[in-house]
Amino acid sequence: MRPVTLWPRADRQTATVPMIAAPAKVAVFLIALTAIFGVAYLTGTQSSALLAAPPVSAHDQHLSTFGGLSATADGYTIRLPESSGGPGNDQFVELQITGPDGRPVPDYTETDGAPMHVIAVRQDLTGYQHVYPEQGDGASWWAVLNLTPGPWRLISEFRPAALGQAVALGADLTISGDYRARPLPEVSERDRVDGYVATLSQPLTTSSSSPTVVTLSTKGRPVTDLTRAHGSLGHGVLIRPTDLGYWHLHADPVDETYRGPDISFTGGAPEPGTYRMFTEFTRGETSHVAEFTVVVTS
Repeated sequence: MRPVTLWPRADRQTATVPMIAAPAKVAVFLIALTAIFGVAYLTGTQSSALLAAPPVSAHDQHLSTFGGLSATADGYTIRLPESSGGPGNDQFVELQITGPDGRPVPDYTETDGAPMHVIAVRQDLTGYQHVYPEQGDGASWWAVLNLTPGPWRLISEFRPAALGQAVALGADLTISGDYRARPLPEVSERDRVDGYVATLSQPLTTSSSSPTVVTLSTKGRPVTDLTRAHGSLGHGVLIRPTDLGYWHLHADPVDETYRGPDISFTGGAPEPGTYRMFTEFTRGETSHVAEFTVVVTS
């Protein structure tokens, strides 16, 4: 089983050289827990008859606009003690989160089953990873990442209990080596990943009430045995290519017996534009990421 929530697809990038070393006691602690936190948060379905609760609204997504564009928001700050390093797989990366008083945040409210989400994406929108870091001493959080050469953005989303709403902070990480930016893939409603076909069967819009639906199949048959992870079947993230702005798509709640093939997200994009859309799903004990380049016009 993979030691973090989601890894980049093998055909999109590889990395093998160790990079950022964590303190020994933190490393041992995290290694012991990686098997527990190695599955993606996932959600979804299209059929309204299967919904166990009303769809998640744009208001319920907490963020009111694109996040991850600044290291400080609402008085909360992210800092990387090491903002550069070498490439490698399974790297411990430390993030420090402080509150308006400059001290560690005393209490977090869980969002989608975790107190903190970290999205790592390379500037050319390859190497997408969504992981759930472990809290260390003081303000420190530790994420395990696969890192290839080039500029990266690490986006931390969390909900301080004292604030009552989500905060998404961004910090830049530079990985040494030969970086050659890849062009943004062409607009497409279909992606093939690990033997699965993911189809954007209902497109992304800016409507807060219109669902976006991803339908999964394999070998010509619909996937109806998705694994529910942390209470849901799918997870969605939008990244804006121009500035790596981050938007979280929450999947609609579904009946416990529903296991695919549709993953439905309600809430839409904050505004028209071109986006890279990442849809995470799990089958068995293996996580996958379907990727789409989408253009939202209304």
